[in-house]
Amino acid sequence: MNWNAILPELVLSIGILLLFFLDLLLDKRHFKLLHVLGGFVPIFAFISLFFVEVPAKTFFDTFAVGPFELFGKGLLYILSSLSLFALYDYFLKKNSPYGEIPYLVLLSTLGLSFFMSSDNLLTLFVSVELSSISIYILTALLRGDYNSKESAFKYLLMGSVGTALFGMGSVFYYGATGSFFLVPYADQNTLFSLFILFFLSALALKVSAVPFHFWTPDAYDGAPTPLVGYIATAPKLAIYMLLVKLTLLFSQFKLWLVLVAVLSLLSMFYANFTAYAQRSVKRLLAYSSIAHTGYFLLGVSLSDQILQKALLFYLGVYIFAVLGSFVVLSAFEKQEGFSHHLLEYRGLGRENPILGVALSIFLLAFIGIPPMALFVGKLGMFMGLVKAGLGLLALAFVVASVISAGYYLKLISVMFLEEGEVRFRGSSLSAGESFTLLVCLIFILLLGLFPQLLYTYIKL
Repeated sequence: MNWNAILPELVLSIGILLLFFLDLLLDKRHFKLLHVLGGFVPIFAFISLFFVEVPAKTFFDTFAVGPFELFGKGLLYILSSLSLFALYDYFLKKNSPYGEIPYLVLLSTLGLSFFMSSDNLLTLFVSVELSSISIYILTALLRGDYNSKESAFKYLLMGSVGTALFGMGSVFYYGATGSFFLVPYADQNTLFSLFILFFLSALALKVSAVPFHFWTPDAYDGAPTPLVGYIATAPKLAIYMLLVKLTLLFSQFKLWLVLVAVLSLLSMFYANFTAYAQRSVKRLLAYSSIAHTGYFLLGVSLSDQILQKALLFYLGVYIFAVLGSFVVLSAFEKQEGFSHHLLEYRGLGRENPILGVALSIFLLAFIGIPPMALFVGKLGMFMGLVKAGLGLLALAFVVASVISAGYYLKLISVMFLEEGEVRFRGSSLSAGESFTLLVCLIFILLLGLFPQLLYTYIKL
C-alpha cells in the first residue's frame, strides 16, 4: 500500500482519535482547548499535502490523488480549520459545551477527503455516508431546541432518499459497464441513461438543487448557526469536485446536458424568487445557497476547461463568503432571544459597523460586484458558457444574478438605512471568530484583485 498517498487522511485520523480520548479524559472546562486543538488538525493535514507525491494510487486503485484532488483537499482543510476556530464561543454562550463537536466536524472532513480521491462507486458511497452521518448529528446538536431536532430529522430523511438514489445509480452503472470504477464510457444504452438519471439526482439532493431542495431551509434554520457555515460549504465542495470528474467522463451524452440544465434553471429562478418572501435571514441565505447551486451546475453542463476552471475558482471563493456570513450571524445569535428575523437587523450599520460592513461585503460578493472575487468566478463562467455555445444558459445566468441582487441589497438597506432597537452593541467576537472573519474577508477581496493566486493551482 502507498501510505504517502493517504498522508493527509492519516493525519486527520490520528487527530480525531487524539481528540476523542482527550474528550474522555478532560472535563467541560477544557472545551475551548479541544476546539483550538481541533482547529489545528486540518492545518497539519494541509501541510502534509506538500509531502504527497503525485500522481499516486492506492487501495487497489480505488483511491487516486493528483493536483486536482490536492487543490480540493487544500480548500477543504482550510475551511474545516476556520469553522472549528469560530465555533467554541457560540456554544459556551449557549451553555452547550459539547466536546464531541471537533471530532464530528473532522470525521465529516475525513469522509469528504476520501470522497475527493475516490475513483470507485463503492468507496464514494462509504466516504459520503461517513460525512453525511456526522453532519446529521451536528445539525441536531442543540439538544434542548425543538427546531434543531426537527431539521436534523428532515435532513436525515431526505439524505436517506439521496443514499437510495446513489445506490440505485451505482447498480445501473455496474449493469452497463461491468465495473464500479469511474471510466470513460461511450455506449448510450438504457442502463447507462438510468445511471445518469439516478446518480445526478442523488448528487443534486446532496447539493440542494431544486426539486430536491426541501431539506435545506429547515436544516439551515434549525442547525447551530456557526455549524451551518460548514454544513453549507464542505459537502458541496467535495460533490462539485466529483461532478467535474463526471463531466470530463460523461458530458458527451445529451441526457447529461438536459438534466443539468433543467436542475440549474429550476434552482436559479425558483430559489431567487422565493428568497424575496423570507423573513428569516438564515432561510434567506438558505435560498441563496440553492440559487448558487443552480449557478454552479452550469459549470458542469459540458466538458470545457475554461468553464470548469471558472467553476472551481467561483466555488473556492464562495465557500469563504458563506462561512464568513454565518460567523457574523452566529455573533448576533449569542444574544438572548435573537431570532434572525429581518426586522431585528434594523440599525445594525450604526450600532455595530464592523459586523455590518463585514456582512455587507459578503452579501455584495454573492451578487458578484467587483472587486469581490465572486465577480471573477461569475465572469469566467459566463465567458465559458458563451464560448461553449450555451448562450441561452449564459443569459439565464445573468438574469438570475440580477434578480438575486434585490434581496441582498434589501438586507443591506435594512442594516444601514432603517432605525431599530439598540441591541447590537453587545455582539462581540471571540478571537476565533475574528480570525475566521478576517481570513474570509481577505480571501474575498484579495482574490478579487489577484485571481491568479488561486487560478494557478487549479489543475484539471
